[in-house]
Amino acid sequence: MVVAFATYQDLEARLNRTFTVPERAWITTLLEDASTYLREDVIGFQVYPQATVAFSAWPENGEIVLPQQPVIAVVSVKRSAVAIGYTYVDGVVYVQGTEAVDIEFTYGYAVAPEDLKRWTCVLASQALLALELKLGLTGGGLSSIALDDFRVGFADAGENTGIQLSDKNIELIRNRYTSRVFVGGMR
Repeated sequence: MVVAFATYQDLEARLNRTFTVPERAWITTLLEDASTYLREDVIGFQVYPQATVAFSAWPENGEIVLPQQPVIAVVSVKRSAVAIGYTYVDGVVYVQGTEAVDIEFTYGYAVAPEDLKRWTCVLASQALLALELKLGLTGGGLSSIALDDFRVGFADAGENTGIQLSDKNIELIRNRYTSRVFVGGMR
């Protein structure tokens, strides 16, 4: 199940609009699609909602980089089902030895970050505009719409259509969320 960064109420507030009951399910789907795009294509991490996971890994030079960020807590580190000593620093668990270890840790934000809510709403509203104009999911790069004989113009010949952000915005979000992110005093 996809959990969106924003809700239809967040989009209503930003657009100063109230969606009908049937529209709410549709808007929720658009917000989920936008959130999936941000997670999978832009960030590359599941930063929200918070989750606790376990995985096995072999230390390299005593280090195991945790595969999800932001790390909230390291719950346990075990080798052959026995707790072992470890040190946690900046997204990395340090252990002695080279044998596989099982690590359980909690990662992700408890509440969706405000900037990701905002970008989710921006992406969903781009799609919403195109859908309300019966253009399909092709709103990116839209530069003009004419009413007589109904014409649509794209600034970039339609190259950037669909749910997506500009290269600059993608870079800003990646810089914020793909480097190691630390919250919850675990630094």
